[in-house]
Amino acid sequence: MLQEIFNEQKTFYQTNQTLPVTYRLKQLRQLQLFLTECEDELLLALNEDLGKSSTESYLSELGVLKHSLTYTIKKLATWCKKKRVSTPIFLFPARSYSVASPYGNTLIISAYNYPVLLALDPLIGALAGGNVAMVGLSEQTRAVNRVLMTKGQSYFDRHLVYFYESNQRQNQLLLTQAFDKIFFTGSPRVGRLILEAASDKLIPVTLELGGKSPALVTESADVELAASRIVWGKFLNVGQTCVAPDYCLVDKKIAKKFQTLVKLKISEFYGEEPAESSDYGRLISAEKVNQLGELLCLDAPFVCAGGELVPEKRYIEPTVLMAPIEQELATMSQELFGPILPILVYSELKEAEAYIASRTAPLAFYPFSNDKTEIRHLLETLNFGGATVNDTVLHLANPNLPFGGFGQSGMGRYHGKYSFETFTHEKAVLERKNYLTLKIMHPPFSNWKERLVRLLLK
Repeated sequence: MLQEIFNEQKTFYQTNQTLPVTYRLKQLRQLQLFLTECEDELLLALNEDLGKSSTESYLSELGVLKHSLTYTIKKLATWCKKKRVSTPIFLFPARSYSVASPYGNTLIISAYNYPVLLALDPLIGALAGGNVAMVGLSEQTRAVNRVLMTKGQSYFDRHLVYFYESNQRQNQLLLTQAFDKIFFTGSPRVGRLILEAASDKLIPVTLELGGKSPALVTESADVELAASRIVWGKFLNVGQTCVAPDYCLVDKKIAKKFQTLVKLKISEFYGEEPAESSDYGRLISAEKVNQLGELLCLDAPFVCAGGELVPEKRYIEPTVLMAPIEQELATMSQELFGPILPILVYSELKEAEAYIASRTAPLAFYPFSNDKTEIRHLLETLNFGGATVNDTVLHLANPNLPFGGFGQSGMGRYHGKYSFETFTHEKAVLERKNYLTLKIMHPPFSNWKERLVRLLLK
C-alpha cells in the first residue's frame, strides 16, 4: 500500500500541478479548514492520548498551527518570488537571481509528544514549498491518528498528502524509496538510523531531535520569576516536550529559596493533588512511567518533592530532586522526557558553564539573569540550538526565528519562512545577454588579456 502511494505521489508531482502559488495556497487553506472544522475532535483525541486539557492543547498545538498557517499564507507569494542579487562587472551584461524550487517527494515522520503539531507543522512547509508528502504518525497516539487518517485525509487527495500510522517495519520499507527530502522528529537513536539509511541515496534530511536542555539560574536572577517560568516549561505536557528544561543549574546562594519556590509554583499550578488536576496530563505509556521510576529509585536520596508513580494510570507526580553539581545522578544520564526536574547546585558560574559545555549540545538553553554581560557571555560561549532568556520554551513560538538543533540535538531548521526554505532548493541562475561577449575569457590568451583579467578579478 505504501509503495503504491509513493508511486502515485511521484507520478502526480511530475505533472507540475503543485508548482503554482495558487495551488499551494489552496492546499494550505484546506489544512486551515480541517483544523477549524475538526478542532473539537482533535482536542478530544489529544485528551485521550495524553490527558491534555483543551486549553493546553490549543495553546501548544492547534493555536500554534493556526498562527503558522495564517503567517505562511500571508507571506508565501513573497517567498516564491525570484531573489535578485548583484552581478560582478566582469560578468556583464547579465542578471543574477535565485529561485526556490520544490524537492518533490517528501517523507515526514512525526513524534508522539505533540502528535498534531509535529505532523502538521512540517506539512505546512512541504505544501508551501510545492511538494507532495507522506506523513508518518506515531503508533502510540491512536486517537489522534484516527482523526488525521480519516477526517484529515478527506481534505486532501492521497496523491498529494497521505497520512499513515508508522511503525518500524513501515519506516524501514519507506526508507528504501528514493524520496527527495526526509523530515524526522524524534530520538537521536532513531535519527541516526534514518540518517544512515538516507545517506545511501544521498537524500537530504532534517532531524529535529532533543537532548538535555538546561536552565541556568544565576545569583542575579529574579528567583521567583525563574521558578515560575521553569516550572511552567518543565511540566507543560508533563515534561514530554523536546525543548523542556530537562534540568536546572542554580547558584548555591539562592538554591534553597529556588527549591522552595519551585515546590510552591507546582502547587499553585496543579494543586495539592496534581493527579486530580485537569491541567496536568499523562505520560504516553505505563512503560515510560516504569522507565523513569527506575531512575528515580536510584536517585531516591535526592528527591525533595513528589515521586509518586502510578504506571497503570500513566501518572508521575511532579518531582523535584536537588544535589550538588558534582553528584552523578541517574536522572542526569539521559533525556528524561517526563515530569522530573533535577536541580544541580553550583558554587561558581564557571562550574555551571563547564558542566553544560562538557555535555552534548542541547536543543535549547534557558539562562536566567539580570546581568546583561553574563547573558551575553553565556549566549556567545555555549553551543545550543536556540534559547529563551529569562523564560523557557517561547523562542519556538516566534515564526521569524529558526527552530532546530545543534550537533546531536539535530540538524536543519524550520518554522515560518525557515520551513519553506527547508522544503525547497534554492536554484542559482545567471542570465547572460546575447551581445557583448567578453572575449578575454576565451583562448587564445595573451599578455594583455591576463593583465585585464587580473585588473577585473581583484
